[in-house]
Amino acid sequence: MSPYDPVRRRVAAGLALAPLAAALPAFAQSTLPKQMTLIVPQAAGGSNDVMARAVAARLPQFTGANVVVENRPGAGGNVGSAWVAKSAPKDGSVWMVTVNSAQAVNPSLYKSTGFDPIADFEPVAGIAVVQHAIVVNPKFPANTLQELVALARKEPGKLSYGSSGNGTFSHLLMEMLKKSQGVQITHVPYKGVAPALTDVIGGTLDIMVSTIPACLQFVKGGQLKALAVPSLHRAPALPNVPLAIDAVPGLVGELWVAMYAPKGVSKDMVEQMRKAVASVQAMPEMEAFFTAQGATAMKAGPAELGTITKDEIAKWAPIIRESGMKVD
Repeated sequence: MSPYDPVRRRVAAGLALAPLAAALPAFAQSTLPKQMTLIVPQAAGGSNDVMARAVAARLPQFTGANVVVENRPGAGGNVGSAWVAKSAPKDGSVWMVTVNSAQAVNPSLYKSTGFDPIADFEPVAGIAVVQHAIVVNPKFPANTLQELVALARKEPGKLSYGSSGNGTFSHLLMEMLKKSQGVQITHVPYKGVAPALTDVIGGTLDIMVSTIPACLQFVKGGQLKALAVPSLHRAPALPNVPLAIDAVPGLVGELWVAMYAPKGVSKDMVEQMRKAVASVQAMPEMEAFFTAQGATAMKAGPAELGTITKDEIAKWAPIIRESGMKVD
């Protein structure tokens, strides 16, 4: 990880003041409010909620503020996101920690979200990336993603895949695979990842795309077989599992957690928060935390996060449109 010095030194103050500046607490020059809330537009316990709470617990060291997390779930993240976009104060007291499924997928998936993911928010900082794995039952006849595609071509519609619900990444990634390879695999939506994984383990469902934290214990225990990781980099938790792009070019889909502010929060406050998040990410304990969550730090500032958000919207919109994917 790149080291980050949280103390902003004022060169213009003169070299004589440098020792004093270096000794100041990290938040000495912060103009952020002393009470801040991180809105999580999903229910407690999910990946972004866990990440938000880990960051919130450490932000006071770099901001001097009391930071709390508030969950505002509903409609796949739309309820909380719309509240932040339309009703949250613009004074830096409210920030949003959300996932790309809400910020970049929902605008194409729902008829109305109640917010514009670009116009209504200021990108602040990436927090973490959670990888997925394409898993099957150990007795499944394919041992590679190439072999899975070959089976699907041989018997169109016979294979089935589960998802944790319509419009989730487990759904989107398999639809991307089907589109790119011209194969037919039957979609079976579930209410969550756990029941889908249970059916793959039991042999009544062929394929599932799961976050690595959810499936890792079963892969290591031999109850599931991981064929590929749809990422640009191999998963630290599954280092011997190949990348999906080696077999299917472009098959990349990761869950990422990031922070946004309501449009109108000052650029100075956004920059202060970006630096504070970067300082949290650089803490030695956070590397172990991310690894335990099957994640890696997402190092992205406002400009890069804004570009990533736009790119994700453009990436998933045609998949959603052409597959006829709907949730309402």
